[in-house]
Amino acid sequence: MDKALIISGSIKDVAKNGDTALAMLNAKVALICDRSGSMADDGWGQKPCWVLEDEVIEKLQKKYAGQIVLIAFHDIAYLCLDGKLPLPQGNTNMLDAFRVAEPLADAGLRLILITDGQPSHDENEVINEAKKFKGNMDTIYVGPELSPGKDFLAKLAKAVRGENSLNDLAKDPALLEKRLTQLLLAAGK
Repeated sequence: MDKALIISGSIKDVAKNGDTALAMLNAKVALICDRSGSMADDGWGQKPCWVLEDEVIEKLQKKYAGQIVLIAFHDIAYLCLDGKLPLPQGNTNMLDAFRVAEPLADAGLRLILITDGQPSHDENEVINEAKKFKGNMDTIYVGPELSPGKDFLAKLAKAVRGENSLNDLAKDPALLEKRLTQLLLAAGK
């Protein structure tokens, strides 16, 4: 893979001799990032939500090199060890995201779900999948104030012993960076 495509501070970037499995031993959190079509919304006249999310995550990867594992989800979910998240598309398949995240939770990483909406599957099915995690999962809602997704995330966080935060990316992306930093530092203890 072209070195220029690897984000500074990503798991692949810090891997010695290309050994990403070994580099993951230093990871503290897994960010489960919603890349569904709704993340392409323009943020009420500003940059699209996904662009704001990428800017925050890239800053944090540089600051906390090798400590953040990225999971992207839309119609499917997968690890993004090179630090690059895909462009938004498709549905909000949280079930698949949680299945990808489960081994990371079992390994002791703190899970943080960042999303702007409701899951594409039945809410109870999604909550039951998340309850399989050995640890807890925090949620950060980055969507519009009046969306039912906000209420779902509060319910999800409570069910999995996590904290729920509200962050309107359009109003203040710095709040997302601040909250993620707090959770990262808490995971390092």
